[in-house]
Amino acid sequence: MIRVLAGVLCLGMLAVGCGGDPPLPSRLRGRAVAAMAERQLEAQNSGLARGTLSCPDVALKVGASVRCLRTTELSEGRLVKIGGTVSVTSLASGGRLHVAMDRQAQEFGLLGERLAAGVREWYAKRYGAAPTGLACPYLRGEVGNRVVCHGAGRRDVEVVVTAVDPASYRAVYVIRAHRPRPTP
Repeated sequence: MIRVLAGVLCLGMLAVGCGGDPPLPSRLRGRAVAAMAERQLEAQNSGLARGTLSCPDVALKVGASVRCLRTTELSEGRLVKIGGTVSVTSLASGGRLHVAMDRQAQEFGLLGERLAAGVREWYAKRYGAAPTGLACPYLRGEVGNRVVCHGAGRRDVEVVVTAVDPASYRAVYVIRAHRPRPTP
């Protein structure tokens, strides 16, 4: 009877020893890092504009860190990209992270769809009719940066940034018509 009881106790101790947390992976995938960090940012900043965070994989060890990029679309087609550092602070519960976002935007600009709306309005005033099928690329908010919008009738339209306001993530630009494209 004592042998049976001792055997049951040994099995019980083995089960407890094996019943702990499963072993942690050596890396945390970038998608998981981004999701965890984004949840933490939103919990700490209730008025934070919605955005998406993209991060590379990180070694799952205390002190490991990676640089991430958060992209947010604001009103009026403004796009803002802000970098930040995500660090592993604990391995408990699959890992805990600390998120420290940079104080200044890494980049900001105007989405192509919003820029096309402004170009269509300018084009209609200048030529009497708004173009159809106009496509503009993203315009980075940096003085002197230029893009060309295509599909404005027979003319391409160039847009050039003339001033920026980093505090409001706004870019002031001028629109210039290119020479007419030759007819095929």
